[in-house]
Amino acid sequence: MKYGEINCKTALSKSSLPGLDYSLNPYTGCEHACSYCYAPSTLHYGGTEPWGSFVQAKINIPVVLEKEARKFQPGTVGISTVTDPYQPLEKKLRLTRSCLEVLLAKNFPVCIQTKSALVLRDLDLISQFRKKEVGFTITTNDDRISRVLEPGATVASERLRAMRELSENGVPTWAFIGPIIPGIITEDNILETVEAIKAAGSSRILIDPLRLKPGLSEAMQAPLKELSGLTGRTCGVTCADTLWYHKVKEKIFRLCSEAGIACEQGL
Repeated sequence: MKYGEINCKTALSKSSLPGLDYSLNPYTGCEHACSYCYAPSTLHYGGTEPWGSFVQAKINIPVVLEKEARKFQPGTVGISTVTDPYQPLEKKLRLTRSCLEVLLAKNFPVCIQTKSALVLRDLDLISQFRKKEVGFTITTNDDRISRVLEPGATVASERLRAMRELSENGVPTWAFIGPIIPGIITEDNILETVEAIKAAGSSRILIDPLRLKPGLSEAMQAPLKELSGLTGRTCGVTCADTLWYHKVKEKIFRLCSEAGIACEQGL
């Protein structure tokens, strides 16, 4: 993993995502190296370093945020929208925590999304926000699968444990089941995933199909081949079968309704 430090000119960006007014990304690049990551396509990344092999820390972002927070109208800040705010480097640099301290002092609501149990370190701060929520990506509830798909992230069971602890301490939580990959989430195993999320105290579930951004099909071939051998199921990226996805989607919505959990389709 290649690490670096950069200075940013801005901290808050206007967000077009539902429920968010701003986005805040303390890092560029991500150690989690998820095989299905959309960030390179979203950012139009054209660098020479493979995505998932480098992280650049915006070392001055708390100072820049402090200046912007004095001028900007308070609104909900999404942390983070294109990289994980609690990737391993955060344990050392504490940039996300420093930004939370600024946002708390300036009364900005926060919506955090992560794949890391490190978020629990900041429970003391997060719990003080007047309005807050923490979402966890739960692509699967099987640790064997999450280790292959998301090699640098906290395994699924630890994310669910972190969700449960936050929920028990009064922090609203939600789960993002996405992308839904054929052979990983199936009509047969989705009940187990929904039940695990409900047991962890989630108030709602967002779902999203796998969208084959440029280069993604090639990037996923090796991990999906490994998973097919691991699970005994055919895991692939043949997402043109919209009928299959809609069948899984309908089942998730039905199971969520039965479990008393709100369910939404992602953008």
